[in-house]
Amino acid sequence: MKRLLYFLKKSFDVFDKAMKEDSTSFIRKQLEEEENIFALITMGIFSGIPSPPTGIVLRILPHMSREISIMIKRSANLDDVFGEIMGTFNVD
Repeated sequence: MKRLLYFLKKSFDVFDKAMKEDSTSFIRKQLEEEENIFALITMGIFSGIPSPPTGIVLRILPHMSREISIMIKRSANLDDVFGEIMGTFNVD
């Protein structure tokens, strides 16, 4: 009987740990996606999406240093063939 109780307790501990890990991973993923959406809304003018008023963007810009650094890293790693071609033709 003690072995059964010990086995059940261990099983529930493992189940509890797995559920906590899944929950926190979902929350992290949701936070990451919300940060991306926030950055897209505030910096969307560079991609053609209407942006909020400039005053609001300037007020929240200091809080976006992480998102801006991520966008710079991602854009630096891209091979923009079309941009390179337009650069050779000196198109403004």
